[in-house]
Amino acid sequence: MNIVTVTVSTAVMGMIMPGVMLMSISPTVASVRANNFAVAETTAVTYSALAHGKYELPEIPEGCTTENQQDNTFTVTCTHGEGKYKAVVSRAFALMDDAGTGLGIYSDDDRDGFDDVTGLPTHYFECYSGWKGNGTVKNNCDLGGKYVIPAYAFLYN
Repeated sequence: MNIVTVTVSTAVMGMIMPGVMLMSISPTVASVRANNFAVAETTAVTYSALAHGKYELPEIPEGCTTENQQDNTFTVTCTHGEGKYKAVVSRAFALMDDAGTGLGIYSDDDRDGFDDVTGLPTHYFECYSGWKGNGTVKNNCDLGGKYVIPAYAFLYN
């Protein structure tokens, strides 16, 4: 081997080696990023599933924040990892309004078993023999008894 061959070989290796090193650590970098993404996504999806359909926000996990988008629609954003390995995931969910149907719960001042404003029954249908105004409305249920719809229970306490 002569000096020119050694010099050229060394120069070529000097140019190629950084690319070879980068290629050799790429799977490890991808694995760390994928793991961080999996942790962030699992946390966000679990929280959004837990919070969806509830009346108020559950305790927010570490590394997550919530933001009210409009009305009762929220997004949860969870992060995991640091620097270039940091993964950020957002998921949306909706909370229920006070009555869960868009209707409020008002009062039953006339104690007939129906909400005075909406006209909706305050007890399960086992308590009624007909609809409001059709003769005897209540069967043998006590107002606020075991057949009261939970959202209306406070009206009869």
